[in-house]
Amino acid sequence: MGSIARYLALEGNIRVMAVQTLVSGLGLGMFFVVWQPFILSTGVSVVDLGVIQSVLNLSSAAGLIAWGALSDRFGRKPVILVSQSCRLLAMAALIISGEFPFLLAFAFLMGFSALWMTGNPARSALISESVGSQRRATAFSTLMSISQITSTLTASAGGYIAVTSGYSPILYACVVGDLIGLLLLAFYMKETREARAGNERDAGGLAERLKDLFAPEPGIGRLYLILLVMGLGYGTGYSLFYGTLVDNYGFTDFQLGLLSTAFNLSWGISSIPLGKLSDRFGRKPMLIASWSMAVTTVAGFLAFRSFPAFLLFQVVWALDPAFWIPAWMALLAERIPPERLSTVMGKIDAYSKISGIPTPWLGGLIYTAYGFSAPLAVHLGLLMVSGVLIFTLKEK
Repeated sequence: MGSIARYLALEGNIRVMAVQTLVSGLGLGMFFVVWQPFILSTGVSVVDLGVIQSVLNLSSAAGLIAWGALSDRFGRKPVILVSQSCRLLAMAALIISGEFPFLLAFAFLMGFSALWMTGNPARSALISESVGSQRRATAFSTLMSISQITSTLTASAGGYIAVTSGYSPILYACVVGDLIGLLLLAFYMKETREARAGNERDAGGLAERLKDLFAPEPGIGRLYLILLVMGLGYGTGYSLFYGTLVDNYGFTDFQLGLLSTAFNLSWGISSIPLGKLSDRFGRKPMLIASWSMAVTTVAGFLAFRSFPAFLLFQVVWALDPAFWIPAWMALLAERIPPERLSTVMGKIDAYSKISGIPTPWLGGLIYTAYGFSAPLAVHLGLLMVSGVLIFTLKEK
């Protein structure tokens, strides 16, 4: 067992976070499937659901920037605990009431936690600092694999419970799981960066501080640009993808469930071996492989029309983030000074979130005007731009 743990980088903080991810994921995996139907069941309109989603997106961007800067200033552990508490409070808001103000409170707190379908920068920095560079991508991929497989296995259970017993058991499961996970982190997680006093970056006027908080750092502008372009491309191509499959090809909810399961399970199973490859062969080859999977996926969606073909290319699509995320997070940790690591991780992800805010609307307009293939064609064009940036990236 010890050799397996070392192979998967399941030691120290990584082991603690693996258990926390598993425990919290038991409830959240069910909630991911039913959260939009639950919101609609409270009586709000689809337009109101769009407002809630927009609040989630905007507060996610704010949380990524805030937690990144605070983590570099006050340490990783306190920021992780506070952000986890925000997610816990978000779920509590849904239990307290289904009134619209509480739904908005849920959206703000969940997004601001930077733990809703995104990587909290304090958590990412702590993972990077808890292992050596030769096992960094493995650590990220192991935690990602646990998260994806847990979500896949609990998704069907969430749908069944919602139909037979309502949404309340799922909400309570999320609260209990997050509370246990929070206690595990509080008692067993070790700090990797101590709080620091203010330095020259904290000096100066408000304008200078805001510039430092939001402007890209010199020397890594290409990394910002890559995520900016990808945020535009993926958002335009995929924000409404399942909806357009229903509208254009008449796919059923059952078929969409199979597509989602194929994607999540393939991602979870492939994550660890691809993370190991990144640690062995470097970051840039994995980023190029991810880009290749992305291009193959879009080409497949454009060329074929049958459900089996879409199911096959869901598996190919899953290899895109499985290659990308461990290599990308390890690359950032190796390019950014430790005293700015969390700040920059949060800022870069925030750029992607912000660039993706108008893309569902843009994708909808393009689909309405030109049909199913048009948003994917835009995505393919932007993939060519990001490909040039990735292929010309210099790996240290």
